Amino acid sequence: MKAIFLSALMSAVLFGAGEAAAQSPNSSPVLLIESLPSDKPDYRRMILVKYLSGPQVSVAYKAYTRSEFAQIKDETPPEVISACQSGAAATLTEIKKFQEVEAKRKAQGKPPAVARFCIKNVSDWEATGRDKYLDPIFLGLPYAAVLKTESNTLSGN
Repeated sequence: MKAIFLSALMSAVLFGAGEAAAQSPNSSPVLLIESLPSDKPDYRRMILVKYLSGPQVSVAYKAYTRSEFAQIKDETPPEVISACQSGAAATLTEIKKFQEVEAKRKAQGKPPAVARFCIKNVSDWEATGRDKYLDPIFLGLPYAAVLKTESNTLSGN
């Protein structure tokens, strides 16, 4: 169920806008994904998803949860974009290592580390690639925001 939910969500967010095209019908778009400490106190970390088109970001999103993405103004330095476009793509091994390290940091009560991934030329993107590459990065984010009500606050939730 989790994979289906995230796949549908990522499909809507990453492909619904239609502003970035994959290099081939079965290959991933060029994505720069950043995991950072959250800029909101109610969330531990946030993820920035940026579509690259040549030397610029064509569209960028910020996510605090797996179900809420907001389009944002991009402020990525040109050298970061260039490094992603011309450099090596993140490997699945690197992404899974991030998942392990992030889980340990969270369990130890440490803040999240800043991590950056350049995803490009992932074959079989639609069928399996998207879930394989994005699930480990998004793991640990809540599925949705929790509304804080007076009863939740009083009961300590």
